[in-house]
Amino acid sequence: MKKNKLLIAILLILVAIAVYFFATNKSGTLEDVEGAKSDFAIEDTLSITKIFIADAKGKTVTLSRSKDVWMVDGKYVARPDNVRLLLKTFNRIAVKAPVPKAAFNNIVKSIATDGIKVEIYQGENTPGKVYYVGGATLDHQGTYMLLETEGVKSKVPFITHIPGFIGYLTTRFFTQPEQWRDAVVFRYLPEEIKTITVNYYETPEESFIIHHNSDGYSVTGIDSGEVKDIDTAVVKEYVERYQKIYYEMIDVESTKEKIDSVISSPPYFSIEVKDMLGGSNKIVVYHMPNFRKIVDKNEKEYPYDIDRMYGYLNNELFTYIQFATFDQITLPRSYFIKKHI
Repeated sequence: MKKNKLLIAILLILVAIAVYFFATNKSGTLEDVEGAKSDFAIEDTLSITKIFIADAKGKTVTLSRSKDVWMVDGKYVARPDNVRLLLKTFNRIAVKAPVPKAAFNNIVKSIATDGIKVEIYQGENTPGKVYYVGGATLDHQGTYMLLETEGVKSKVPFITHIPGFIGYLTTRFFTQPEQWRDAVVFRYLPEEIKTITVNYYETPEESFIIHHNSDGYSVTGIDSGEVKDIDTAVVKEYVERYQKIYYEMIDVESTKEKIDSVISSPPYFSIEVKDMLGGSNKIVVYHMPNFRKIVDKNEKEYPYDIDRMYGYLNNELFTYIQFATFDQITLPRSYFIKKHI
């Protein structure tokens, strides 16, 4: 609550500054106002150790670098592609144009009421630079921003952009921690895996468990004994596929009622990996309705979506996953039996 009050106070100060300079500046633009700051770019992004993002609704997220790994709120590994995009933004951001005097008052008020605060730390206890990020220009080719350095705010905002990029930058500074998390479901080296349990609820006879022990690999049914005559090379190659399995995105739009309804319905399949250190990851997968009304060659609608499914990861994250990703690890038990010619 104290942090939110402080943020509101800062934004009110910005409005006061805006009114003063709007009233006293006589030119058509504001780039020459004394105290204007326009050096948004950070050349050495490797020096960045922490990024704090807060929106006007009080939502916040902290990204921090621990050695070579970025973490989300100190709890989860951050999604590498999102972090790379943010660092690239810091490095390439530039001023596209000064803010016209006629629009100045409205822009500063908009930043004050709906803006996003981005604190960028470079190994110090205080941020090296702070962005106050507003919305897009009318043509959506620029972003209104105000810069703070050394604890002093710019007297005026500017229109910023990334040279060569078509679009605006506001959406890169989101505050949902779950959207910053790495999209990994399974990321294991083969030697780290103890067991893989794949349970097909609609075809249980094809369910299986792969066991990794000192003698190599073995395969059993979930409710039956060891599968005989397995092809160990095929099993080994299958286990290696668990190094890079990702979900597509977290569902942040569905209501709790919808999510509860899905996860209480019969699952399609589940996969659980247990590692040698006693840890585990499990995803339970459910059919997604055919919302897009996709039809087969006979013009008959498929009962379910043919590209995506719902995935409930570790009883925590409700995600969208793709068949294209999971088809490589949702193979029948018979796949591992030697093929005799």
